[in-house]
Amino acid sequence: MVSGNRKAIYIYLLVYLFLWIVLFEFILPVNNILPKPSIVIESFPSLTSDYQLFPNYISTVAVIYIALTAAYFLVMFISGLPEKKRNRLNNFIFSLEWFSEYVPGIVLGLLLIFWFPASEYTEFIFAFFSAFIPMMIRLQRSAFSIPDEYTSSSLSLGLSEGYINRNIRWKFSRADIFQSLKRIHFNLWLVLIAFEYIKGGYGIGNIFQRALNFTDLSAFFSALIITGLTVYLGSLAIRYISEKTIFWK
Repeated sequence: MVSGNRKAIYIYLLVYLFLWIVLFEFILPVNNILPKPSIVIESFPSLTSDYQLFPNYISTVAVIYIALTAAYFLVMFISGLPEKKRNRLNNFIFSLEWFSEYVPGIVLGLLLIFWFPASEYTEFIFAFFSAFIPMMIRLQRSAFSIPDEYTSSSLSLGLSEGYINRNIRWKFSRADIFQSLKRIHFNLWLVLIAFEYIKGGYGIGNIFQRALNFTDLSAFFSALIITGLTVYLGSLAIRYISEKTIFWK
């Protein structure tokens, strides 16, 4: 069933590509909706020279995936802490979750830009907390889904709390975190591009900003394609890692 749905999605994507080529290459070559496919292909070299594609692209990709990795391993470390120490941090995270229900996360990025306008580290700090906070929330919520027989039997065997946290609770939590990681990954791309667009400096958001300032539709669309492909490949990598490492749930 899943493979059938995936096949249908690929068919629709091919139809969209066909319509784009036919409509905007031959029927509506001059418009302000979508650029001609041939112009998009021709604009890739200009992205490299005029928009500094490679340093901007590498900057965004590095920040996102280093922040995701660092947040994941910090959450793994915290999961092994004693419950008393972990609860203090959990209460702090849940207080931030309450704010996130009413205040968009990008506001934190705006505050960082306002407080440290010249700092090169604010982008990574913002990306890190944008990944770390939802992972911590998922970690805490997953604790309620662990069957009692797993922990009670482990305690009856005399296993330490640290051992139970690392080898039982973390495995259940890890599966839940990976289930939400694809959404966290996508949201991180959204907020970081918005952050880069507002702050300026290096990043794909800067390419979008300049393309809009210059009314360069082809460059904007080319950057959109590159971003979409990168997000897609990142999602495939997350799913591959999940399938190879999460096999008990």
